[in-house]
Amino acid sequence: MIDESSEQYKIFDNLWEGKTPKGLNINKKNSFRSRMKNSCHQEGLEYSKINSYLVYSGLSKKLDEDTIIKNDIKITSPPRRHLRKF
Repeated sequence: MIDESSEQYKIFDNLWEGKTPKGLNINKKNSFRSRMKNSCHQEGLEYSKINSYLVYSGLSKKLDEDTIIKNDIKITSPPRRHLRKF
């Protein structure tokens, strides 16, 4: 599903690990993960590295609006009661 040899994934992985040309930067790692966590929650996805990559790369926009990804498995849940159309 995710091409780990792609340039975009390598950039994401460096940001996820906090790698910079001078070495590891824990503050950059924590701030990036915090932004990804907020983005995942706004999109209704569970926070994980895979879902964060989907949000970062824009692939989460291609999913159905009712789809949630857990461990590389797409799960579709019914809409909330107050949002159902009868």
